[in-house]
Amino acid sequence: MRMKKTLMLILILIGFTQCNFFTETKASKEEKTEQNIVKENNFEESITEANISDSDNEVQIKEDTTIYAIDSIDVKPDFEGGIQKFQKYIKNNFFYPEEDEHVKGMLEVNFVVEKDGNLSNIKVIKDIGHGTGNEAIRVLKKAPKWIPATNNHRLVRTLYYLSIPVDNHQEQNL
Repeated sequence: MRMKKTLMLILILIGFTQCNFFTETKASKEEKTEQNIVKENNFEESITEANISDSDNEVQIKEDTTIYAIDSIDVKPDFEGGIQKFQKYIKNNFFYPEEDEHVKGMLEVNFVVEKDGNLSNIKVIKDIGHGTGNEAIRVLKKAPKWIPATNNHRLVRTLYYLSIPVDNHQEQNL
């Protein structure tokens, strides 16, 4: 469905360009090298602007790559099954350091939930050492897709903060 809409938009833009090509004078074509044809926020999630070059009859579609703060969007991203299920995923996949000392604390990470639900730009904000930050990054890179955020009925990229409790003695007692 999205592909059909995109192809339809491209065909309309090409037809519009060719119509203008035959009706404009040579001087007006040279003055106008690019014109903004469409800017619609709710037409398609990934299309925000299309530009056309009269000299090349080339259509360029620009994607919205803005990363939105979680409090500035309509519908927040979520893990399928909820955040408790995501925390369970982390707990089941997080490997603790094999050191004898007790590693306990709170890791803080942030990442971008992409429009397709994948996680990217994973960064450790607060690390407790002993390789726990690298382990958190490893686990998040392998995480299942999320349900992406929406704003104005469009899928958007969103920055998400997460705290991960770490206690390697708790793991051994299970």
